[in-house]
Amino acid sequence: MKFGREYEATLEHDQYPQHWIQCSISYRQLKKCIRKIQQELSELGLDAEVLRQRLAMSVNTRDENVQGFPADIKSGLKPRLVFLARMHNGDLVDATLSGKTKETLMGLARKGTLPLGGIAHPSSGQNSSQELQEECLIPTSQVSTGLYTSKNQLDPNLVRIEVPLKNNIKFFQILQHGLSDLNTLHSQEKTTLRSGISDLGQTVSKVAHPARDLQRTDLYAWRAIFSLYLDCNIFFSTTESEDFNRSPADVQKQLQAFSSRLEVLQETNRFRRKESVLALQQFLLINITLLRNLKFQHLNMRAAGKILKSG
Repeated sequence: MKFGREYEATLEHDQYPQHWIQCSISYRQLKKCIRKIQQELSELGLDAEVLRQRLAMSVNTRDENVQGFPADIKSGLKPRLVFLARMHNGDLVDATLSGKTKETLMGLARKGTLPLGGIAHPSSGQNSSQELQEECLIPTSQVSTGLYTSKNQLDPNLVRIEVPLKNNIKFFQILQHGLSDLNTLHSQEKTTLRSGISDLGQTVSKVAHPARDLQRTDLYAWRAIFSLYLDCNIFFSTTESEDFNRSPADVQKQLQAFSSRLEVLQETNRFRRKESVLALQQFLLINITLLRNLKFQHLNMRAAGKILKSG
């Protein structure tokens, strides 16, 4: 099963609250953006191999070649493809660019606001802010809008070609929105859990308070429960042979082991106060909620990781 289907099936099968699902990473939409980005680059004749070559070259040439170009005074943070190329008699002669790429870029440059070798900035009359808010992805037929070049003042044969990647903008907007929603949800759940733990602490302090009459306190029963809980190392491992943070699957396994051992323990260590019964239910519910939060967080981290890896 592909991860996208597995991701959606897990969100549905694990019965997460609806507002959690609404905050989850939009995996399908992000994958759609990536395909649009690939198509956008393909229409420029820039396949993965060409881009890898350009990236490898930029590591060694970025500092020396950036000198001599006009200062970039455009406002706002917008993803764009930027690379340097050699010109001769009005034609691109860069050896690392394929014939298709050269032909495509020359054609796009001639359709731009100025001929290749001039200096131009993307037009502000394209209602870019409105386009960025549209739900639909920007058609790849519009990739030429805003393409511009600039000539190096120190080396007339060296030009900088910049192509705004509109679907990249949409991709980062969706990803940023999803991560922001997850962060907000995390803060809300953290506050709720802290409140629940605080209430539980007050209840346990009351029912486990030492008393002269042992029939009126559950001190020893709760001491045994917490000792067992620490011994199970549910969320964290204290052994050198295991990772400190447990995976959701390991946490679930340890929590089930704790519940089984707790049933045996309660047969000989019964509560004397009815408030303790309710407090134990609350204690178990808090652990189940923590596990569900951990699973949801892990699932979204996997989704984000696969998206960024595939991108």
